[in-house]
Amino acid sequence: MNRNESFDTDAKRYDEGRLSYPNEVIDWIIEKTGVTKEEPLLEIGAGTGQVTLPFAKRGFSLHCVELGRNLADLLVEKTREYPVTVEVSSFEAWQPPSDFCSPLIVCATAWHWLDMNVKYQKCHSLLSDGSHLVLLWNDALNSNNPIIDEAYRRLFSYHRKKKKAKRKVDTNKARRKEIRKSGLFEIVDFMHYKWNQTQTKENFIKGFFSQSSFLMLNAEQQRILAADLNELFAGLDNELPAQTHTPVFVCRKIRT
Repeated sequence: MNRNESFDTDAKRYDEGRLSYPNEVIDWIIEKTGVTKEEPLLEIGAGTGQVTLPFAKRGFSLHCVELGRNLADLLVEKTREYPVTVEVSSFEAWQPPSDFCSPLIVCATAWHWLDMNVKYQKCHSLLSDGSHLVLLWNDALNSNNPIIDEAYRRLFSYHRKKKKAKRKVDTNKARRKEIRKSGLFEIVDFMHYKWNQTQTKENFIKGFFSQSSFLMLNAEQQRILAADLNELFAGLDNELPAQTHTPVFVCRKIRT
Protein backbone atom coordinates (compact mmCIF):
# COMPACT_ATOMS: atom_id res chain seq x y z
CA MET A 1 0.00 0.00 0.00
CA ASN A 2 1.33 3.43 -0.97
CA ARG A 3 1.08 6.34 1.44
CA ASN A 4 -1.50 8.12 -0.71
CA GLU A 5 -3.68 4.98 -0.58
CA SER A 6 -3.51 4.67 3.20
CA PHE A 7 -6.16 7.35 3.84
CA ASP A 8 -8.84 5.04 2.43
CA THR A 9 -8.43 2.49 5.24
CA ASP A 10 -10.71 4.45 7.59
CA ALA A 11 -12.71 7.00 5.61
CA LYS A 12 -15.01 7.94 8.48
CA ARG A 13 -12.14 8.77 10.84
CA TYR A 14 -10.41 10.66 8.02
CA ASP A 15 -13.56 12.70 7.42
CA GLU A 16 -14.12 13.55 11.07
CA GLY A 17 -10.51 14.55 11.65
CA ARG A 18 -9.92 16.70 8.56
CA LEU A 19 -10.48 20.45 8.53
CA SER A 20 -12.52 22.09 5.79
CA TYR A 21 -11.32 25.27 4.05
CA PRO A 22 -12.28 28.75 5.28
CA ASN A 23 -14.99 30.71 3.47
CA GLU A 24 -12.55 33.56 2.94
CA VAL A 25 -10.26 31.25 0.94
CA ILE A 26 -13.04 29.88 -1.27
CA ASP A 27 -14.43 33.35 -2.00
CA TRP A 28 -10.94 34.63 -2.82
CA ILE A 29 -10.37 31.78 -5.30
CA ILE A 30 -13.67 32.53 -7.05
CA GLU A 31 -12.84 36.24 -7.25
CA LYS A 32 -9.28 35.78 -8.52
CA THR A 33 -10.09 33.14 -11.13
CA GLY A 34 -13.36 34.71 -12.28
CA VAL A 35 -14.83 31.21 -12.55
CA THR A 36 -18.57 30.98 -13.22
CA LYS A 37 -21.19 28.33 -12.54
CA GLU A 38 -21.80 27.55 -16.21
CA GLU A 39 -19.34 24.63 -16.50
CA PRO A 40 -18.34 21.94 -13.96
CA LEU A 41 -15.11 22.33 -12.07
CA LEU A 42 -12.66 19.44 -11.84
CA GLU A 43 -11.34 18.45 -8.42
CA ILE A 44 -8.39 16.10 -8.03
CA GLY A 45 -8.05 14.02 -4.86
CA ALA A 46 -11.33 15.20 -3.37
CA GLY A 47 -11.12 13.06 -0.23
CA THR A 48 -14.43 13.39 1.61
CA GLY A 49 -15.24 16.88 0.36
CA GLN A 50 -13.19 19.32 2.42
CA VAL A 51 -13.09 21.75 -0.54
CA THR A 52 -15.86 20.13 -2.62
CA LEU A 53 -18.69 21.10 -0.29
CA PRO A 54 -17.74 24.79 0.06
CA PHE A 55 -17.87 25.14 -3.75
CA ALA A 56 -21.02 23.01 -4.12
CA LYS A 57 -22.85 25.03 -1.47
CA ARG A 58 -22.14 28.14 -3.53
CA GLY A 59 -23.89 26.62 -6.53
CA PHE A 60 -20.92 25.26 -8.45
CA SER A 61 -21.04 21.83 -10.06
CA LEU A 62 -17.97 19.63 -9.69
CA HIS A 63 -16.59 16.46 -11.15
CA CYS A 64 -14.31 14.80 -8.60
CA VAL A 65 -11.58 12.21 -9.14
CA GLU A 66 -10.72 10.32 -5.94
CA LEU A 67 -8.36 7.37 -5.59
CA GLY A 68 -9.95 5.76 -2.52
CA ARG A 69 -13.19 3.82 -2.91
CA ASN A 70 -14.26 4.32 0.72
CA LEU A 71 -13.46 8.03 0.63
CA ALA A 72 -15.36 8.39 -2.65
CA ASP A 73 -18.41 6.55 -1.28
CA LEU A 74 -18.54 8.89 1.70
CA LEU A 75 -18.12 11.90 -0.59
CA VAL A 76 -21.06 10.74 -2.72
CA GLU A 77 -23.18 10.37 0.41
CA LYS A 78 -22.29 13.87 1.65
CA THR A 79 -22.97 15.59 -1.69
CA ARG A 80 -26.22 13.88 -2.76
CA GLU A 81 -28.17 17.15 -2.77
CA TYR A 82 -25.54 18.99 -4.84
CA PRO A 83 -24.41 18.84 -8.50
CA VAL A 84 -21.36 16.70 -7.74
CA THR A 85 -20.17 13.59 -9.58
CA VAL A 86 -17.39 11.31 -8.38
CA GLU A 87 -15.15 8.83 -10.18
CA VAL A 88 -12.91 6.37 -8.34
CA SER A 89 -9.49 6.45 -9.95
CA SER A 90 -6.01 7.81 -9.58
CA PHE A 91 -5.71 11.06 -11.51
CA GLU A 92 -2.87 9.56 -13.51
CA ALA A 93 -5.04 6.65 -14.73
CA TRP A 94 -8.29 8.60 -15.08
CA GLN A 95 -9.64 8.75 -18.63
CA PRO A 96 -11.77 11.87 -19.17
CA PRO A 97 -14.25 12.08 -22.05
CA SER A 98 -12.58 13.13 -25.30
CA ASP A 99 -14.31 16.52 -25.26
CA PHE A 100 -13.70 17.23 -21.56
CA CYS A 101 -12.56 20.77 -20.81
CA SER A 102 -12.73 22.56 -17.47
CA PRO A 103 -12.58 26.27 -16.57
CA LEU A 104 -10.94 25.48 -13.23
CA ILE A 105 -9.06 22.54 -11.71
CA VAL A 106 -8.73 22.45 -7.92
CA CYS A 107 -6.47 20.21 -5.88
CA ALA A 108 -6.53 20.57 -2.09
CA THR A 109 -3.79 18.96 0.02
CA ALA A 110 -3.24 16.24 -2.57
CA TRP A 111 -1.02 17.70 -5.30
CA HIS A 112 2.20 16.41 -3.72
CA TRP A 113 0.93 12.82 -4.04
CA LEU A 114 0.64 12.99 -7.83
CA ASP A 115 3.20 11.88 -10.40
CA MET A 116 5.38 14.79 -11.49
CA ASN A 117 5.63 13.32 -14.97
CA VAL A 118 1.86 13.39 -15.41
CA LYS A 119 0.09 15.99 -13.30
CA TYR A 120 1.12 19.28 -14.94
CA GLN A 121 0.85 18.03 -18.51
CA LYS A 122 -2.52 16.38 -17.92
CA CYS A 123 -4.02 19.42 -16.16
CA HIS A 124 -2.71 21.64 -18.95
CA SER A 125 -4.51 19.49 -21.53
CA LEU A 126 -7.80 19.56 -19.59
CA LEU A 127 -8.01 23.33 -19.17
CA SER A 128 -9.29 25.83 -21.68
CA ASP A 129 -6.86 28.60 -22.66
CA GLY A 130 -6.43 31.21 -19.94
CA SER A 131 -8.09 29.01 -17.33
CA HIS A 132 -6.66 28.19 -13.92
CA LEU A 133 -5.21 25.44 -11.80
CA VAL A 134 -5.63 26.17 -8.08
CA LEU A 135 -3.45 24.36 -5.55
CA LEU A 136 -4.00 24.74 -1.83
CA TRP A 137 -3.09 23.07 1.42
CA ASN A 138 -4.08 23.22 5.08
CA ASP A 139 -0.73 23.28 6.86
CA ALA A 140 -0.63 23.08 10.65
CA LEU A 141 1.45 25.65 12.48
CA ASN A 142 3.14 25.05 15.83
CA SER A 143 0.60 23.76 18.31
CA ASN A 144 2.20 25.38 21.37
CA ASN A 145 0.95 22.30 23.19
CA PRO A 146 3.65 20.07 24.71
CA ILE A 147 1.40 16.99 24.65
CA ILE A 148 0.74 17.35 20.91
CA ASP A 149 4.41 18.06 20.21
CA GLU A 150 5.39 14.93 22.14
CA ALA A 151 2.81 12.86 20.24
CA TYR A 152 4.35 13.87 16.91
CA ARG A 153 7.84 13.18 18.23
CA ARG A 154 6.79 9.62 19.11
CA LEU A 155 5.05 9.11 15.76
CA PHE A 156 7.94 10.39 13.69
CA SER A 157 10.44 8.31 15.66
CA TYR A 158 9.10 5.29 13.74
CA HIS A 159 10.11 6.91 10.46
CA ARG A 160 13.40 8.49 11.43
CA LYS A 161 16.24 7.35 9.22
CA LYS A 162 19.78 7.02 10.47
CA LYS A 163 21.01 9.92 8.36
CA LYS A 164 22.04 13.45 9.04
CA ALA A 165 19.05 15.75 9.39
CA LYS A 166 18.24 17.59 6.21
CA ARG A 167 18.18 21.35 6.07
CA LYS A 168 14.70 22.70 6.73
CA VAL A 169 12.94 23.51 3.47
CA ASP A 170 10.64 26.48 2.85
CA THR A 171 7.64 24.46 1.67
CA ASN A 172 5.90 27.24 -0.21
CA LYS A 173 9.13 28.26 -1.91
CA ALA A 174 9.58 24.65 -3.06
CA ARG A 175 5.98 24.52 -4.30
CA ARG A 176 6.46 27.77 -6.21
CA LYS A 177 9.66 26.48 -7.78
CA GLU A 178 8.00 23.24 -8.88
CA ILE A 179 5.09 25.06 -10.54
CA ARG A 180 7.41 27.37 -12.46
CA LYS A 181 9.69 24.52 -13.47
CA SER A 182 6.77 22.80 -15.21
CA GLY A 183 6.80 25.52 -17.86
CA LEU A 184 3.06 24.99 -18.31
CA PHE A 185 1.61 27.33 -15.68
CA GLU A 186 2.35 30.80 -14.36
CA ILE A 187 1.49 31.82 -10.80
CA VAL A 188 -0.77 34.84 -11.08
CA ASP A 189 -1.95 35.10 -7.47
CA PHE A 190 -0.93 33.76 -4.09
CA MET A 191 -2.70 33.83 -0.74
CA HIS A 192 -1.27 32.84 2.61
CA TYR A 193 -4.26 32.76 4.92
CA LYS A 194 -3.70 32.19 8.63
CA TRP A 195 -6.70 31.26 10.70
CA ASN A 196 -7.56 30.10 14.19
CA GLN A 197 -9.97 27.34 15.05
CA THR A 198 -10.93 25.28 18.06
CA GLN A 199 -10.97 21.55 17.56
CA THR A 200 -12.46 19.03 19.94
CA LYS A 201 -10.08 16.61 21.56
CA GLU A 202 -12.00 13.73 19.94
CA ASN A 203 -11.66 15.13 16.41
CA PHE A 204 -8.00 15.99 16.91
CA ILE A 205 -7.29 12.38 17.89
CA LYS A 206 -9.23 11.08 14.88
CA GLY A 207 -7.24 13.40 12.62
CA PHE A 208 -3.96 12.35 14.19
CA PHE A 209 -4.64 8.65 13.64
CA SER A 210 -5.78 9.25 10.04
CA GLN A 211 -2.39 10.60 8.95
CA SER A 212 -0.40 8.57 6.44
CA SER A 213 2.56 8.52 8.85
CA PHE A 214 0.45 6.48 11.27
CA LEU A 215 -1.49 4.42 8.71
CA MET A 216 1.70 3.24 7.01
CA LEU A 217 2.92 1.55 10.19
CA ASN A 218 2.30 -2.17 10.44
CA ALA A 219 -0.56 -3.43 12.60
CA GLU A 220 1.62 -4.18 15.62
CA GLN A 221 3.32 -0.79 15.48
CA GLN A 222 -0.06 0.91 15.23
CA ARG A 223 -1.37 -1.04 18.22
CA ILE A 224 1.62 -0.21 20.42
CA LEU A 225 1.79 3.45 19.40
CA ALA A 226 -1.98 3.98 19.70
CA ALA A 227 -2.00 2.60 23.24
CA ASP A 228 0.97 4.81 24.10
CA LEU A 229 -0.57 7.92 22.58
CA ASN A 230 -4.06 7.40 23.98
CA GLU A 231 -2.52 7.45 27.44
CA LEU A 232 -0.69 10.66 26.51
CA PHE A 233 -3.81 12.23 24.94
CA ALA A 234 -5.75 11.69 28.17
CA GLY A 235 -4.01 14.84 29.41
CA LEU A 236 -5.38 17.04 26.62
CA ASP A 237 -8.10 19.61 27.23
CA ASN A 238 -11.49 18.87 25.67
CA GLU A 239 -11.14 21.88 23.36
CA LEU A 240 -7.88 22.57 21.55
CA PRO A 241 -7.16 26.00 20.05
CA ALA A 242 -4.84 25.83 17.07
CA GLN A 243 -3.61 27.92 14.18
CA THR A 244 -3.58 26.71 10.59
CA HIS A 245 -2.26 28.38 7.50
CA THR A 246 -3.68 27.83 4.05
CA PRO A 247 -1.37 28.70 1.16
CA VAL A 248 -3.20 29.04 -2.16
CA PHE A 249 -1.54 29.18 -5.58
CA VAL A 250 -3.63 30.42 -8.51
CA CYS A 251 -1.87 29.22 -11.65
CA ARG A 252 -2.87 30.21 -15.17
CA LYS A 253 -2.39 27.90 -18.12
CA ILE A 254 0.39 29.01 -20.45
CA ARG A 255 -0.29 28.55 -24.14
CA THR A 256 2.22 26.17 -25.72
